[in-house]
Amino acid sequence: MIEREEESKEMRVAESNSLLFKGPTVVAALVCAVAAVFFYGVGIGIIFAPVYLQGTFLVDLSTGNAPSQGLLNVVGAVIVTLGLAYVISAYLLWSEKHWIKGVYAGIVVSIVGMLESGLDTTFAPGMAAAGMIVNVLIVTLLATETWEARRRAL
Repeated sequence: MIEREEESKEMRVAESNSLLFKGPTVVAALVCAVAAVFFYGVGIGIIFAPVYLQGTFLVDLSTGNAPSQGLLNVVGAVIVTLGLAYVISAYLLWSEKHWIKGVYAGIVVSIVGMLESGLDTTFAPGMAAAGMIVNVLIVTLLATETWEARRRAL
């Protein structure tokens, strides 16, 4: 019995020293960081090199023509801004002190990202699908990890 308690204590010490257990939402923070890289890359690509994204991410389903450069610039700017919001969410989620603010920020950013992905379905179905999957994953992770943190606290 004493041996199990010592093993449990050693395990808790190892977890507290591990980089991955600095807060209850570290996995969601990592997913937010990956989402930030994805959104930055796609946003910059849409603004500066939309020709290279034609056929993979950018397809106009309504007329078959490419969207105007003005529309692409607006969408690219929104996507880059979402990438910045994901970086902020990841930072807050990683923090032991501010993780609850990160949960709220992550949920709001994911909802905005889902709305943006929904609007992109007419001319960027590949990006919209990838963005929707990432945003649903973030919200699911936040809900699960927050519930786990609350359960551990009780």
